Amino acid sequence: MPKSPYQHDAAYKNLFTDPEMVASLLRRFVPADIVAEMDLSSLEPFPSEHVTEDRRERRNDIVWRVRLKDSFCYLLFLLEFQSREDWWMAVRILAYTALLWQDVIKADKLRTGDRLPPVFPLVLYNGGKTWKAPTDLRELLLPHRKSLENYQPRQQYFLLDAGRVPEETLAGNSDLATLLIRFERAQNIEEIIQLLTELCMILPSSERLHLHRAFISWLGSNVFRRTEISEDILHCNTIQEARFMLSDIAPHWEQNFMEKGIAKGISIGKQEGISIGRNEGVKSVLHDLLQNRFNALPRDMCASIANMTDTDTLRMLTREVYKVDSLEAFRSLLMQANISKNERK
Repeated sequence: MPKSPYQHDAAYKNLFTDPEMVASLLRRFVPADIVAEMDLSSLEPFPSEHVTEDRRERRNDIVWRVRLKDSFCYLLFLLEFQSREDWWMAVRILAYTALLWQDVIKADKLRTGDRLPPVFPLVLYNGGKTWKAPTDLRELLLPHRKSLENYQPRQQYFLLDAGRVPEETLAGNSDLATLLIRFERAQNIEEIIQLLTELCMILPSSERLHLHRAFISWLGSNVFRRTEISEDILHCNTIQEARFMLSDIAPHWEQNFMEKGIAKGISIGKQEGISIGRNEGVKSVLHDLLQNRFNALPRDMCASIANMTDTDTLRMLTREVYKVDSLEAFRSLLMQANISKNERK
């Protein structure tokens, strides 16, 4: 059964409940002058019981505390899995920061004269489209008189748009956060096995078992979502086991997955004829793989796939899903396929 978006989000979030993953992300992608102030060995999660009664549900935010030279800093991580950016994210961050400070006041029993600790808000976005929303709250405010300037809130957040991290930044690096992004860009199962090999090097089977399980859960719900591999990989206890399992099935998986989808389509389309059923089966596989990579699909693209009748073309498009680097690149392939079909008529 396909996992719900919340299960997928929870698997992603679980990775960032581990201090080693958080430290890796900070070291690799946050400006060095900010990280230099932090003692990353002191990272600790902000206890979940320290929440205010009026705190609204925030499914994808994670809070860590890290020691600075003479104080603490709170790291507010917001994980965004939407296919589009949130234009009002700076307003959300402002609200989250205020609520976090309320939590800190309650937890640390701050009194009159005490000072609030700094907060570093980080938005980790892995949607298909480039994030264009302002990262500075002031860009969202209407022009106003200078006399009002001091009365307007100020808030910025650090954006990590995972899909737009340059390849040269990722190439040759095998830290945890970099591997996470490289997994999401993997184009075939052989590349995933290579990434698992690199992950095995930094996560020995006898260490950080929580992180092993977190990665395995994430692989099942994200990289292999809507495939039978997602069920098999969840039975593995370590990254090493997952790699061995994938190595065993890799030579047969792609064809087997395609055949199962075709068989499903044949069953669905029996009353209309075997050839139609086979065609519907490949469409089902193609649709699932596209959703796995790019989440929600545009209606026009779904309609274009639904109207395709050539099984060989559908098979070709299915094989290309993990080779394209964006949904727009796949749209171009789809348009070319439709143009070729019309020319043959």
